[in-house]
Amino acid sequence: MLSTQAKQAIAIAKTIKAQQDMPLTTTNILQARAGADQGNPFEFPANVTLLPVATDHVNGEFYLLNGQVKATGKTVLMFLHGGAYMTGTVKSRRWLAVNLALNCGYDTFSVDYRQYPEAQHPAAQNDVEAAYAYLQQRYEQVVVFGESAGACLALTLTLSLKKQGKSLPARVSVFSPVISQLNLLTSEFTNQERDPMLLGAGAPVLYFKEPASLDPLVSPIYGDYTGFPPLMINCGTEEVKYDDAVILNQLCQAKGVPVIFKAWQDLFHVFVLFDMPETQVALRQIGDFLKMNCND
Repeated sequence: MLSTQAKQAIAIAKTIKAQQDMPLTTTNILQARAGADQGNPFEFPANVTLLPVATDHVNGEFYLLNGQVKATGKTVLMFLHGGAYMTGTVKSRRWLAVNLALNCGYDTFSVDYRQYPEAQHPAAQNDVEAAYAYLQQRYEQVVVFGESAGACLALTLTLSLKKQGKSLPARVSVFSPVISQLNLLTSEFTNQERDPMLLGAGAPVLYFKEPASLDPLVSPIYGDYTGFPPLMINCGTEEVKYDDAVILNQLCQAKGVPVIFKAWQDLFHVFVLFDMPETQVALRQIGDFLKMNCND
């Protein structure tokens, strides 16, 4: 049975979904980003220090635990926000990123990657690969979490590193992953009315110039998951991206990847954006997974 807070979150999500029919003009997209920031105020806990980063190739925010300011150590969590490569922001995801950091006990770096309309693919891919290399210079190992479009980037980052023969993340956790940019999987249609958060079977996001490409760095459904690191997949049973998560689980199992798959009954796309009991359980489980065999 859903908590009272979850039922309230569904009502709020429906209002967000209603706004997705807006014309995708530059003005509307930038206003949506600003609205996301304004609608998600966050006060940092006393034991978490904010450290912004802005270099020629890497932008984002460190959330350093226990008052540390060195941004170095054993393990770091790379956090990749969603937002259809358009409307997500680092600032609007601070609550989620910091709570995940506290649950796994790792310094966390939230990547501010380039999005549409300012840029198109492969800008975000290049940015997350640059951020990963930056973190590798400072920490012994990196674990990765991504939600929605950020989950897609978590997958494409790892697939790209694997193809290049580079060191992989120790663990990867994805929430409501997107593995195809064409929005044609069955749940896009069957869950259109059931997912209060996200429209289904819509046009591809404008960030990709060639959304029908078979390139796994566009749609990770085409990726080779042989040798992929341990993976945790979370999704809601009601979301339009449900089949993305199911197929990703099947692709990984077929290649022998250690994978944990959890579909949350009656819940929706990236429900962990909302502070509710179900979210707290999910974040504890993700934190436990990211800590597994990653001793600090």
